[in-house]
This record gives sequence, C-alpha cells and structure tokens, in this order.
Amino acid sequence: MPPEYTYGPIVSAPQHEALALQASERVGEGRLPGPEDLAYDRAGGWLYTGCADGWVRRVSVPGGDVEDWVRTGGHPLGVALAADGGLVVADADIGLLKVSPDRTVELLTNAAEGLKLALTDGVDVAADGTIYFTDASYKYNLHNHMTDILEARPHGRLMRFDPATGRTAVLARDLYLANGVAISPDQSSLIYCETPMRRCSRHHIRGDKSCSVEKFIDNLPGFPDNIRYDGNGLHCPRGELFSGTYCSSTRSSGS
Repeated sequence: MPPEYTYGPIVSAPQHEALALQASERVGEGRLPGPEDLAYDRAGGWLYTGCADGWVRRVSVPGGDVEDWVRTGGHPLGVALAADGGLVVADADIGLLKVSPDRTVELLTNAAEGLKLALTDGVDVAADGTIYFTDASYKYNLHNHMTDILEARPHGRLMRFDPATGRTAVLARDLYLANGVAISPDQSSLIYCETPMRRCSRHHIRGDKSCSVEKFIDNLPGFPDNIRYDGNGLHCPRGELFSGTYCSSTRSSGS
C-alpha cells in the first residue's frame, strides 16, 4: 500500500441532512438502471443520465417521463451539456463522445499520449467549450475497476480535450481511480476526485497558479464519485466502497 492510504481524521460536516432523501421526489424509478451522472437542460426541461445498459436516457422536468434518448454502444458514465445543445459523454468502454441534438454520436478521443482510455469516467465542459475529463484507469476497464483499487497503484489521468483542434492533453497523471471532475464557477480551476483516496484536489487552469495542483479536501467520510457545483458549493455522492450504496452528499465551500 502507498503511504497515502494512511488516512487522517475524517472531515466533519457542520450540517447533515439525514432525512434529505426521504423528502426527495423519485423520478424515473424502475426505468433508469444504474444511473451514474446527471446533466440538467433547464431550457429544454430535460435531465440526462447514462445508464448501465448502455442507454443515455432523459427525464422530463417536471413530469418525470423517461425517454430512451441514444444508445452509445458502451457504458455511459459522466455527462455534461455543451453550449450547442449537444451532450458530452464519458463512455467507460469507448472514450469521450459527443451526442448532437439530432442524436448523432461522435467519438472525440479514445487515447492520450499513446495510451488508450480504459475507463473514461467524469466530464465537465468549460464556458469556452474546452472539455475536461478523467480516465479512471488506463490499465483496468469498468468491469475490473475493483482490481485497480485493490492493486493500489495510480493508473488514473486528468485530461483536456480541445474541440477546436481535436487535441487531447494530459493535465495530471498517477491518480488513484480518477473519477468526477467539476469546473469552478470562475472557470479558473477544476476539482477532481480520487475515489479510493477519499479526496478531491484542485487543478488550476488559469491565473498565476496555472498548472499547479493543491489539496481541496481529503479524509472524506465516504468514497467520492461524480461531483457537481450547485452554485453554492460542491456536492458528491458518498458511498461505501464495497457495498456500492450511496447515502448522502458532501459539501465544500470555495470557488
């Protein structure tokens, strides 16, 4: 085991809404097998999510009607809306995809620095159209991701895709199951999480600290997956690693 696996005290939360899920409205129940991530199209009134059976489905909001929108041919995980109305999809089996409003699926990239993407996971799109995404492991696919965790070696990468040039650049290497990624509201940095390490880091993409990485939060009370800003803070599902259950959200302040 690497020394990083020696955890410190669990971070404490000033507020915990234990009954939040009980007060929530269930949508798409029974129609969304293994939903991984969410992208909300406020203008169109749709909530998009990738499912374990290979479908990207969308749910009408309000209403709750579920539509089989497009089948990627792989296993869609992270999803993020693009400015042109399309949907960027991190497909674990195929790579980084773009689905146009007419449901045409385009492969954007499936490799970086000569290494194929084995477990494309989280994704977010910046205001300028740049796409930031993670490859949780270049060695193990989604079916064998637990082997990656048990091996305890850093096979994950954080990457940038430029739609204007079609180029893929690696921003950070040697990450432990790199998972969710979210761009800060001021577009100057992004947060990415490493699930088995129970931590999130900040990678600066602009300004005086450009290209540097610093701790955002660690010793989380669970294992972070996808992460999203909600306008007030950063939220991520918190789960038990070996049971796969998800039970609440973790919020961290900051821009």
